[in-house]
Order: sequence, then C-alpha cells, then structure tokens
Amino acid sequence: MKVRDASPGQLLYVEGRIVKPFTKNLSKEELAVCSSAGFLPGFLMPAWVGVDDYHQPDNAWPGSQHDDKRITTLFYVGPIYLQQFVGGLKKHHIFLCNGTKFALEGYDFRHMEAAESM
Repeated sequence: MKVRDASPGQLLYVEGRIVKPFTKNLSKEELAVCSSAGFLPGFLMPAWVGVDDYHQPDNAWPGSQHDDKRITTLFYVGPIYLQQFVGGLKKHHIFLCNGTKFALEGYDFRHMEAAESM
C-alpha cells in the first residue's frame, strides 16, 4: 500500500510485524516534541524478532517464534505536521494500536494493507 491510498478513519493491517516504540535513537528534545503532540514515535518490527521460548514480549502472539502470519490491526488517524524535525522528518502518520497513539513514517505503509482486502 502507498500513503496516498490510505484515508483517515481506515482500518489497516500488517502481517508478520508489530508496532514498537522508537525512542532509543531520539534526543530528549525530539521526545518532548512527540509528547507535546500527543503521540509515541514507533516503527514496525518483524513479529518474530526477540521472541524465544523463555522471553516473549508482552504483546507477542501465541505461536511459533518464526510465525510470520501474525496480524496487527491499526486504525489510521491521519498525518501530523510538526514544527521541528523528529527522526529526520516533520510529517508523521498517527495510528491507534492497542490503545496507544503511535506515529509511523510513510515508509512503513509498504507493509500495510487495507482491512477490506483481508
């Protein structure tokens, strides 16, 4: 899917990936900008990364550690334009996932599909 194909209010899904917070490589100023805008910067991580028999992430889906069929549902809120750069970008896309507002980059849309196509 491309960014232009998505519209605010649409349900999208990602297969084999989960949304994770992206905070380690951001400065305190960038995190403050995100916090004041009301979102948490995130990225789409392959669902099987970091999963083993003993240490499952909190939001890990039951199944094998190499299960690439995990479905993550995202509600697309729309784009947001920031006054300052965060992670090298001023435009971010806001999604609701598991009760948290995450901002993803437009590049992450390549992994998404519209829920109607399920």
